[in-house]
This record gives sequence, structure tokens and C-alpha cells, in this order.
Amino acid sequence: MKLKRLTVKLPASMAATASHDARAIAEAVGQALAKGAQPNGPITIQSHGQRGAVLASQVTSGLKGGRNGG
Repeated sequence: MKLKRLTVKLPASMAATASHDARAIAEAVGQALAKGAQPNGPITIQSHGQRGAVLASQVTSGLKGGRNGG
């Protein structure tokens, strides 16, 4: 599967670490896709003050066939 586009929108409160957090999320998505997970439309999660590693886990859980995805 070729990933054409990945948009990661982070809240303003994460501005100081945005590039690090976005990279962590993108890497987690890439690894999940390599293991067979499939995108199933937009994935929206609430940050609740959490950082990249936790958010990455939540995003990959939202992928179809992901760790907890449908």
C-alpha cells in the first residue's frame, strides 16, 4: 500500500513539541500499515494533554485492522 497523504493536526498547546509528536504519530501509522492495518477514513482523537507516544497509540488503534481497530 502506498500512503498518498497523511495530515496530522495538533492543538496549539503542543506547539513546542509538534514536530516530534507528529513524527511519532506518522511513524506509528507507517508501522501499523506495514503490518496490514488499513485506513478507514479520517481518525480523530482528543489529546487531553497527552504527548506523541500516547497519541500515536490512539491513532493506530483507530486504523481498521489496527491493534484495537475494527
